[in-house]
Amino acid sequence: MIAEVMKKILCPTDFSDAAFNAIAYAAKLAQSTGAELILYNVQSMTEQLVQKTIFGNAITFSKVSEELEEQSREIAQIFKISCYAEVEVSASTLSNSIERKAEGYDLIVIGTDGTDDLYSFFAGSNSYHVIRKSKIPVLVIPVECGYSEIRHIVYAFNYLKEQSLPMEQLAPWVNTLHSELSVLQVMEEAHSVEMENELKDLQFIISAAHADVKLNFDTIRSSEIPQSINSYILRNDIDILALCTHHKNFIENIFHKSVIKNISGLSTYPIFVFHH
Repeated sequence: MIAEVMKKILCPTDFSDAAFNAIAYAAKLAQSTGAELILYNVQSMTEQLVQKTIFGNAITFSKVSEELEEQSREIAQIFKISCYAEVEVSASTLSNSIERKAEGYDLIVIGTDGTDDLYSFFAGSNSYHVIRKSKIPVLVIPVECGYSEIRHIVYAFNYLKEQSLPMEQLAPWVNTLHSELSVLQVMEEAHSVEMENELKDLQFIISAAHADVKLNFDTIRSSEIPQSINSYILRNDIDILALCTHHKNFIENIFHKSVIKNISGLSTYPIFVFHH
């Protein structure tokens, strides 16, 4: 049942265009799945102290609370869903606050406007930092991406290198949404007969191990992995890209996360990031 997979959706907002777009997407997803939606805003304690010093009181918190409450009531009325608002003053970073708040939730839906400046490109966007720290799946929604039925998901993963395909957090979503799932092997190595045979053997083993999900397989070979994945998604009109992040040794971890960071800056489609 859908409710068993997704009961509560957390949607962080900073009242930007990207956040408003993510809220609209999350509301439609909640509507189609029967989930509860919580709009969440984090106010910096430092900014609150500045407000109090300059104006004599922390006017930001009350204004933000009123605005978010009003927005949640409108969302609940328009989409006929359960929608609530929560505003928190925190001394923690935004990503740490969201990570802590997300305990007990099933999905984080967060908006992104990409990596528009050099600092964001090298340090990573807020969306990327939420992805990196979250223990639950994160659905990243680019500012220009509207909601549509999720019919085809592509899961990009180098299962040839890993000799496995993590599916624990992804398979229930695929089955719940009745989506087609294509597994995209991503690698830099050149083609060889031996490698092709090994891929086919692995595909057979993986299909048998995940018999509850119908899997399709495809392969791309490129030294520009993020760009090649992005081109594949656009070329094949895919609804969602799924990526897995997991604990590895230091060097491999940096490489893997840099792929996720770069794609989250390139994409014009939703990215579902889960953990293993």
